[in-house]
Amino acid sequence: MSEIDVSEKTAAMTCAQGDVLFAGLEKALDNGRGFVFVTDAAGKLAGYADLAMMREAFMKGGHLSGQTVGDVAAPWGTAKETLGVEPVLDGEGRLSGIDESGPQPFLPVSEPDLTHREMRNAFDAFLSTWISSTGDYIRRFEQEFADKMGMAHGVATSNGTVSLHLAMATLGIGEGDEVIVPDLTFAASINTVMHVGARPVLVDVDRDTWCLSAEAVERAITPRTRAIMPVHVFGRPSQMTEIVELAQARGLYIIEDCAEAHGAKYDGQPIGSFSDISSFSFFANKIITTGEGGICLTNDADIATRMRMLRDHGMRPERRYWHEEPGFNFRMTNMQAAIGCAQIERMDELLAMRADVYDRYVKALSGIPGVSFPPAMDQRAQPVTWFACAQVPEDKRADLIAACKAANIDLRPFFHGLSSMPAYRQYARKCPNSTWLSRTGVNLPTSRRVDDAMVARIADVFESVLGKKA
Repeated sequence: MSEIDVSEKTAAMTCAQGDVLFAGLEKALDNGRGFVFVTDAAGKLAGYADLAMMREAFMKGGHLSGQTVGDVAAPWGTAKETLGVEPVLDGEGRLSGIDESGPQPFLPVSEPDLTHREMRNAFDAFLSTWISSTGDYIRRFEQEFADKMGMAHGVATSNGTVSLHLAMATLGIGEGDEVIVPDLTFAASINTVMHVGARPVLVDVDRDTWCLSAEAVERAITPRTRAIMPVHVFGRPSQMTEIVELAQARGLYIIEDCAEAHGAKYDGQPIGSFSDISSFSFFANKIITTGEGGICLTNDADIATRMRMLRDHGMRPERRYWHEEPGFNFRMTNMQAAIGCAQIERMDELLAMRADVYDRYVKALSGIPGVSFPPAMDQRAQPVTWFACAQVPEDKRADLIAACKAANIDLRPFFHGLSSMPAYRQYARKCPNSTWLSRTGVNLPTSRRVDDAMVARIADVFESVLGKKA
């Protein structure tokens, strides 16, 4: 796509000179480009205003003095090199379309998708003065997210890593215990096992699902095993029905790490609802975000009560400043939860956007030599897209990443296999599938900015390094 006619997209990127600052801020957030064209009463292009300009005016009290979007706008010519679009004007200077064929600004691999809804909620939480770890948004966020994932209780935390730590501490996992962890995962999964004094047992992932298989888990169980930590990496569900059956037969806990899989399902059941405790992350690059933040979900009321106590310094909620045991300060703030409530409302929309981006990549990159996409999962699994990802030839991955960087595009490698890193050498095992994936995988930019034109640019870079489509 290069030039388009006047459309809903063009309207979403346009403000009138007389629009108030808040209208400009909200539209610049909602359109995903971070700026608006500014037109006069006749519809003629008068300039543009980006978030930085409007934020500066707002911080100086412009909204109180009646400043409008037109008051802070700059001439269009000053923005050509930074915003990635060119206005298309009719013979009388009126905005009639958008041309996106020119140079583009840097495209990160991920960026938070925030709109006027999140801004209004955050502002509302601020105005309420409940900005710390209590408030209506905290309670609402915990229950709404638990409901969304099919669980009874939610305990929000300051980030996803500490939610894993809280889960293990609540279940009494510690010194002398073993926890089974996949070799292909972000380091938080294994770090938290070590933080509670337990021993992580690394297990290779399945070559097709990229997750733990029940068969591999069963081979790793010893008399010291207390828990299994399936990680639904890159939005791909583990074999949870089978893992649950195995855990129940062996008397083991399950702690699901769902940081990358909000909304995925297995056997029709939401990921996160199979375990004694499940953990989610809401970091800025996750499917829904609170900036930082996490949550533990459980169906056990006693476990939920204990998690809430440990999260808040080990204090009994009914007896202030009475500490039953040394706890933690793992609390989420009401401000974070306010953003999260808006994100929950938009979760289906955000999942659909990511799925659409993935489909665009499959269409554009399939057939390029050496490029493959994640294997299709059987019908029991319903994965979601966290990052759109692919595999490329190991010997050309560094060149591909460098070429994308030169084109102002952020392309990231997969996580290193845990067994390959110095911090976990004492737990290392031979994990050929994890090693293969970690050396060939790439995460592709996944955001609203990835449209057909952007995917075509990325495909051109891939072809320049890997060769033309067959």
